[in-house]
Amino acid sequence: MESMGLWAVLPPDLLRFISDGFGLPLESYSSIRGVCTAWRSALPAAAPLLLTVSGFDALRHRQIEPGQVVSASFLAAGRSGFHLFPLGDGDDEPVLKVVFAPNPTAADYTSVAICGPRRLAYARARDMRWTVMDVAMAEQGDRLADLVYDAGGGKGKVYCVTAHGDVHVFHVPGCQRRRPRVAPLHASRAGGGGLFAPPYDTASKLLTGAKSIFLSGGGLHQAWRNTTIAFSAMTPGGGRFSMAKDEIVVLKYDPERRPCWDAVADLEGRSVFLGKNKPLVLRPQDASGVRPNCVYWIDERSGFQPMVFDMAT
Repeated sequence: MESMGLWAVLPPDLLRFISDGFGLPLESYSSIRGVCTAWRSALPAAAPLLLTVSGFDALRHRQIEPGQVVSASFLAAGRSGFHLFPLGDGDDEPVLKVVFAPNPTAADYTSVAICGPRRLAYARARDMRWTVMDVAMAEQGDRLADLVYDAGGGKGKVYCVTAHGDVHVFHVPGCQRRRPRVAPLHASRAGGGGLFAPPYDTASKLLTGAKSIFLSGGGLHQAWRNTTIAFSAMTPGGGRFSMAKDEIVVLKYDPERRPCWDAVADLEGRSVFLGKNKPLVLRPQDASGVRPNCVYWIDERSGFQPMVFDMAT
């Protein structure tokens, strides 16, 4: 602190102005916050409930164009300008999402990222580079949509959901000698029906715009949102499936049931925040203003407006 001299007593407003003006990458911004207590207090942590990425449309483009600026906006920090870059040596695929094992530190962390339509990458603190893996999918037009880190039982694994609702599991290697592996959560679609209870077996192919995966109450869930206009479609059994724009359906996984995914009417009083970062599940008593049985997200198609969907209403 003494070696910093007058730098340590810069007015907080001036320090924030400097950090915003230089458009610092996220890692540099985090390093500045670690200089001293005064600087840490002046600069808000980039660790909000919701995170969005602007300048890149993952639904229409699969790579960052030359000269294109892609940045992350953090609600809690109240600023943007953290530039995101492609991952890997010579890899032109953008990083669409990154999750970390719980309680990461600079000396001990594990991170896993979606870095292409069918590619995952992971890195640990002791690694000198990212390890990239291809994910084999059952259907030609499918692609990775979201992922969540599960450290339950002390065995790190990451659940990845595709645009069609299939789930793959990446078992994080505990040592360098173990080879990374990604396997389907559902060993087989045969033997007692498909993955989704009707009419969601039909909806799984219609709702490919926004699928998320999260853990709540110890159970694995998917959230499907209709990002287009309201629609109605016939189902194979002669019924009809309808959804309004931005309507959300939440499905829960039950490995003992066939089909193993079915819709639920609530989250047992919890609510989930979905974004480009780790999904966060809260109860109303955990934070002021949180309502029970709701899904929160940021609508990137409507000026990055915060949205909430009440499962009960």
